[in-house]
Amino acid sequence: MSNDRVLIEELARKENDWVLARILSRDPPPEGSLLDITERARDMAANSLGTQHSAYAVSLQNLGVYYDSIENDTSKAKEFFGQARAVLKDNDLPLAYRFFKLGVFHYENSPDKKRAEMWLIEALAIQRRGLSGDDLQLADTLIALAYAKGMKTGGAIPAQPDVQSAIALMEEALRIRRAKLAPTDSAVLDTEKRLAIFQALARFSATAKYS
Repeated sequence: MSNDRVLIEELARKENDWVLARILSRDPPPEGSLLDITERARDMAANSLGTQHSAYAVSLQNLGVYYDSIENDTSKAKEFFGQARAVLKDNDLPLAYRFFKLGVFHYENSPDKKRAEMWLIEALAIQRRGLSGDDLQLADTLIALAYAKGMKTGGAIPAQPDVQSAIALMEEALRIRRAKLAPTDSAVLDTEKRLAIFQALARFSATAKYS
């Protein structure tokens, strides 16, 4: 691969990351609207790297993120996500990060955690196919999904938390972090603390149910 090609790929990666950050912060730059910059990044990736390159797939996914998070148009978002998958075919691991970020966005900004859960499940499914079972990226997604399932609030009819599922997800995350990190690592200790909180919630719910 030529040095020019490597440079172009790196620039495309940075452009896609910059666009994603702008979308999720809802911060249009002086260069144009959020839709403008997202479409421009897609066109640049297509023209410089081709429509079969992963950077082009990610730029399509960014358009999906835009429509889901800004326009609240999940149907339109899924169209772009489908196009991105069609480019990558079976090698869709590059899409996991943005589904993870979109899930976290909805957890932090939406009163209905089902949206967060939907995209975090998507990210986790991709990671399970493309990563080893003890990859630390899995732990991050497992923890985020645990919170989406175990701390549901809001919505016209608030969803009931699924604390037992949250505990199982947190236990898996802790197993991964313990396998990869030192017992005293802050990430391990933090996961232990988070798991203990969910276990306490489960005990409280059981006590309240039968009291």
